[in-house]
Amino acid sequence: MSVVPSATGRSGPEGTLLALTRSQIPALNVVMSTAREPDAGKIADLAAVAAEEAGRGGFPWSIRLRGGPDDAITRRAGEYGLTGKSEQPFMVMPLKDASVRAREGEQVRVRALGGHEYNAFAEVLAAGFGAPPVIISSLYTPAVLDAQGINAYMAEADGVAVAAGLGVVVEDHLGVINVATTPQHRGKGHARVMVEKILADGRAAGAHTAYLHATDEAVGLFESFGFRTAETWTSLIGA
Repeated sequence: MSVVPSATGRSGPEGTLLALTRSQIPALNVVMSTAREPDAGKIADLAAVAAEEAGRGGFPWSIRLRGGPDDAITRRAGEYGLTGKSEQPFMVMPLKDASVRAREGEQVRVRALGGHEYNAFAEVLAAGFGAPPVIISSLYTPAVLDAQGINAYMAEADGVAVAAGLGVVVEDHLGVINVATTPQHRGKGHARVMVEKILADGRAAGAHTAYLHATDEAVGLFESFGFRTAETWTSLIGA
């Protein structure tokens, strides 16, 4: 959080966390609990702070839980207009089990990016997610992309950027984050080549386990590498 402009965070008891980047992406302004049974009172305390900050700053926010909300959390979220709900598989894999295909004559080039390329990175990622590039570039600034443990990647086919994503190594774990392919280049295996590079670099950096939050559409891709769904996380968002 310290390298994200205007970002603030607060750790609460028993695995609760408040993280606000002040971007226009609800998932990046979040009250989170990593407890298997989230405490409604502790979630409520941080939710009050998030709502106040969001009201002043004009940004959306969300509540993210390991597992699902109980009635008390659902009611409190509803008081703030967070009546929408989405679920995401949380997938993990020992990196020694990663399945990487041997490739010959591969037409896709994957390269790590420096912070000075943050605008190009934002354009590809924004196209993949259908978001304005300024939202991405305001979060993934040069300082963020150059931070220790954070590696941004771009896949290029015939000199054209077709996919982007990140690998984040913290201690012995690799997070595979924000992997996206531009709409006109989907279905051609470009994301697979990039994920292989992220996994290989993470393993070389000393990580022994990879993890990610997948969309339902991407579960099959990640299962083909050896990822398995460990549990399901829930986000409560504005409808």
